[in-house]
Amino acid sequence: MNVWALIPFAGFAFGLLLGRWWAIAAALPLGAWILLTNELEGNIGLWVASVLTLLLACAIGAGVALRRLNRRRLRA
Repeated sequence: MNVWALIPFAGFAFGLLLGRWWAIAAALPLGAWILLTNELEGNIGLWVASVLTLLLACAIGAGVALRRLNRRRLRA
């Protein structure tokens, strides 16, 4: 399995473990790193970095939401 395929799973686990909405900002350093190190020409590098950053942010957000819903369900 390629490392890029593991990014959403790691983001989901990170969001699930941390459980705070500000954790979504953790996706920005990865996007910056991809943007600086990619070797794609033109706007394609920016597009790839944006899509992967958005995918990671959504995965982190899903983990955070699941943790909060589970915690709310346990309290009720």
